[in-house]
Amino acid sequence: MKKKTLQNDYFGTESIGKIMLKIAPPVMLAQLIQSLYNIVDSFFVGKFSNEALTALSVIYPMQLVMIALAVGTGVGVNTYMARKYAQNSKEDAVGSAGTGLFLALATWAVFALVSFLIMPSYVKTGATDEKAIEYAVTYGNIVCIGSIGVFLEGCFSKIHQARGNMRRPMAAQITGAAVNVVLDPLLIFGIGFFPKMGVAGAAVATVIGQLCSALIVSFGAVQKIPASKKLFHYIKRIYFFGYSSIFMQLLYTVYILALNIILKSFSDSAVTVLGLYYKLQGFFFIPLIGLETCIVPVISFNCGAKKFDRCKKTMNTAFLISAAFMIFGIIGFVFFPDFLISIFSNSAEVHEIGRTAFPIIGACFIPAVFSLMTPTFFQAIGKGVQSTFLSLLRQVFCLIPIFWAFSLLGLDYTWIAFPLSETIAGTVGLIMYFRQLKIWKKVPTNETEKTDDPVIKPSFKGTIITIGREHGSSGKEIGRLVADKLKIPYYFKELTALAAKESGLAREFIENDEGDPSKQLYDLYLSTHVVEHAVSAQNKIIQKIAKNGSCVIVGRAADHILKSNPNLLRVFIYADEETKVKRIMKNYGDSREKAKKSIRRADSARSSYYKNISGRVWGSRENYDLMINSSCGTEKAAELICAFSKNFENK
Repeated sequence: MKKKTLQNDYFGTESIGKIMLKIAPPVMLAQLIQSLYNIVDSFFVGKFSNEALTALSVIYPMQLVMIALAVGTGVGVNTYMARKYAQNSKEDAVGSAGTGLFLALATWAVFALVSFLIMPSYVKTGATDEKAIEYAVTYGNIVCIGSIGVFLEGCFSKIHQARGNMRRPMAAQITGAAVNVVLDPLLIFGIGFFPKMGVAGAAVATVIGQLCSALIVSFGAVQKIPASKKLFHYIKRIYFFGYSSIFMQLLYTVYILALNIILKSFSDSAVTVLGLYYKLQGFFFIPLIGLETCIVPVISFNCGAKKFDRCKKTMNTAFLISAAFMIFGIIGFVFFPDFLISIFSNSAEVHEIGRTAFPIIGACFIPAVFSLMTPTFFQAIGKGVQSTFLSLLRQVFCLIPIFWAFSLLGLDYTWIAFPLSETIAGTVGLIMYFRQLKIWKKVPTNETEKTDDPVIKPSFKGTIITIGREHGSSGKEIGRLVADKLKIPYYFKELTALAAKESGLAREFIENDEGDPSKQLYDLYLSTHVVEHAVSAQNKIIQKIAKNGSCVIVGRAADHILKSNPNLLRVFIYADEETKVKRIMKNYGDSREKAKKSIRRADSARSSYYKNISGRVWGSRENYDLMINSSCGTEKAAELICAFSKNFENK
């Protein structure tokens, strides 16, 4: 039996529950390992001294910055590599892997230098006790300067994942965590022949664990760094795909740092309590964060296929499972705060503050399900503005101002900001979510649309003509005239219909082409799994059409996809602005200003699409065999292409 994959419409047909059970556990295991990294350090350091525990809470935001840069860059490498492998462009995939190594080393060097220079000043924003400041500087310098393992592992793991190897990154994470767990007590307390290093020992154990993880994933992932000209191109593409991940991670850092500054005005123990909450939260939120990761490809695929009921069912399932797991967090924080705190600290002041803080914070767990899941939903359907707004609302616009406002009333009141912020963000998110469901109800589904069954048309051996064109140059009309004159098949709208049939996605989704940038999803969707699937299906169809025989294909970067075909004639059609404006005004009834704006937007979108697919410059003469100014007239342009085609065949 053929294994079900995304290409076999797995996300569109399989039971939502089965999909969750298949893809969620590995993600949750990775989250568990990451949580253990944080918890183990805090556990042993807490047994060493309360000031050292405060130091870890102060340095935590710096570690988040480190992770944001490392993982975000890795995400960019992974996405770009996966795209190039899907396009059979192995050279570019290998080049991006080599660039990832360069970026990992360069980013680490800059981060290490900056963190060392600002460490003493930074630490004083989150601690007042001299011993806590001393410990924080020591711990911070070691983990930040020694963070090369984090940056290398973040790059190498994503390289393996882009090739479909998930086991090696998982083995690396488990090994790194195990090494950290074993070394922590040995180096902190000086057991056996190991020196007693205190908080420095915890930092060294963390660095060694990270280096072990990096070493494991380095095998098979290290690639030669490209030459400078290519390197710059790859860097741009990697950060194009990775910047959003970096931004969202840094957002998390900003608000923890802001809360630390506010809490420092009360006591260092208050900062410690906040740090303990976030480390414990990472453990209790594992199911929720795991489901966040899992639902994105499922919802993206079904949105693209216009199976909106499955999108809704996926969200309902995620809401229900997350809420069920959150109950355990509520029970722990509300009824057993002293037990949770005692795992890390015996300080009477920390227990006193935590005894008030934890039950209040625990009330935020259920509304957090909705405040976290709804931004993920909008991310999955390609609405990045809404997703970013909800994330900012939760973490910046609500939490920080409300936390500060309640701090004016006293420390005990500050914690109310957590459930209040989550409730506000969750409510707004649900309102936006239900509005989106109403919008979907008005959209016809694939089953209700009447469309002809697309087929590849009969042809004969000969030249395949691909046509790229500026908006308003009449490229589509010229392409059809050429096909009629040469009596060969013509593909434009037919191409998207065939790709939709191949992929299982809606024709409308794939038809969101270069000429209609107003339909969103362009650069954003090009970075998601579902668009990789759509682009891959489209590429396969173009290859099938070319194998079938002579034809004319308009758009879709077909010239690049078929670049190895010996019978390929690559044409680009352009025109002067006045000719294009007049044609658009005549064909669409637009005003002159609207026509000019339409040209700018459409050509910009086509250029972006072509760049994403090929890595080359759209409209650049070296990419084409023939460039025609259609100001001479569509009939004349078609005749020129036909004549050139005949000479081309006779070469």
